[in-house]
Amino acid sequence: MQRKGDLRYGFCFAAAVAVFSPSANAEQVFVKAAAPLDEPRGLCLDIPGHRSRVNVDAPLVVHTCKWGLWNFDERFDGDALAKGELRMPEYGLCAGVRAPVEGTEIQLADCDGTALRRWTFADKRLRLAAAPDMCLTIGPEPSQLTPGGRRLPSRHVARSLALEACRDSAKTRQTWETVAPDREGGAERSE
Repeated sequence: MQRKGDLRYGFCFAAAVAVFSPSANAEQVFVKAAAPLDEPRGLCLDIPGHRSRVNVDAPLVVHTCKWGLWNFDERFDGDALAKGELRMPEYGLCAGVRAPVEGTEIQLADCDGTALRRWTFADKRLRLAAAPDMCLTIGPEPSQLTPGGRRLPSRHVARSLALEACRDSAKTRQTWETVAPDREGGAERSE
């Protein structure tokens, strides 16, 4: 969804098309929880909403991975991730936090290269560059049906997402893998 008054969107979209052409050898990936938790189809980083209702100003969540559906709200730039950015090419925005404090929600904002929007991906954990002892963490609550999941036979679910201290007791909620968005279940692409 284009932000009101954001004239860069058209240029970012054109640049994304150029960057993600097969000749550029770039790939888009889902960032998927390594453990199934309570959703056997997998939980992927997601922007709340769907298609025209995507809300880039809302905190990110994990949502049933959208295999075989419109899923640009779950796609990340694999090359940018290798460089420390959780960049969503469809929107030209990066995931980060406003402050490196436990419990902080994950938000999309301009890809400004600051440590609040940079991540290291090692040992299957995404650690915030501004606070390497803090990890991208799925909420401890059970997944809940989304508004669409209540209406549609797909029964999609979602859970919260926040920055929390990296700890063994939360490891199943803090480990991630990247998978191709066009392959259900996907194959692990990177650590």
